[in-house]
Amino acid sequence: MSMGLSWAHVLGDAFSAAEFLNLLGKVVAGEKPNRPINLAHLKTNSTNPESPLTNTEDPLSVKRVGPVGDIWIPVNNCKMEAFSFSVNATQLSHLQSKISNNGTDFSPFEALSAVIWQCIGKIRPESEPKVVTICKMMEQNRADGNNLLISVVKAAYPIVEANPSELAALMKNAAIDKIEKIENAIEKDNGVSDFIVYGGNLTFANLEEAKFYEIDYRGEKPIYVSYRVDGVGDEGAVLVLPGPPKNGGRTVMAILPENEATELKSELKKWFMD
Repeated sequence: MSMGLSWAHVLGDAFSAAEFLNLLGKVVAGEKPNRPINLAHLKTNSTNPESPLTNTEDPLSVKRVGPVGDIWIPVNNCKMEAFSFSVNATQLSHLQSKISNNGTDFSPFEALSAVIWQCIGKIRPESEPKVVTICKMMEQNRADGNNLLISVVKAAYPIVEANPSELAALMKNAAIDKIEKIENAIEKDNGVSDFIVYGGNLTFANLEEAKFYEIDYRGEKPIYVSYRVDGVGDEGAVLVLPGPPKNGGRTVMAILPENEATELKSELKKWFMD
């Protein structure tokens, strides 16, 4: 049996999607949700005196786009292509050991993202992505239910020449939280302007904590889960998901300009086929 969920959500929040499907399975089994579902949006008051934005400043983590109307899909300058690949537990362990540095261990997401970041830098020699956006689950749940943390990482050196461990270290230690600035940017014009997160910069989404494989639908558990986002901007996005429980690896979904997809596949083979 194949089961799918398609929805319109500004940030494509995989964690909420997984929670919805988990709750759906419980409702089908006759259970009631263990807590009320709160749809109210609670405004977060700023406590940072530097957070108010000028009329011309937008956060690095978002890109202002022309009006998209009710469809929430921006117009791209190029055709985008989505493709996925799996990295099994053995490959993942080998990759993590290759880029570990001075006793610093990196998570699967950090290791995979660092390598893909550098590969994309190689296929964009005229416009290396030195600023990337990282999306991941917050460690503590917010009261309004929006649990996606959005941060930005900047590299002060050429991506292609960097050691992948340096890029992984940036992702691990140098990510700057941009949630408050994003909220301020949206609220300053009463939500009239349209912004994108995925693809405004090259975007890496850490979906490892999304509970896709915990879904129980009439006694059946998923054997394979895929997740993708439409409306990604021209800079592209890379989603790192948990892999099937049997192989203990990761599933990676890349959404990139069509002309880059084949080149990225070729670059990745050098890491996973050697």
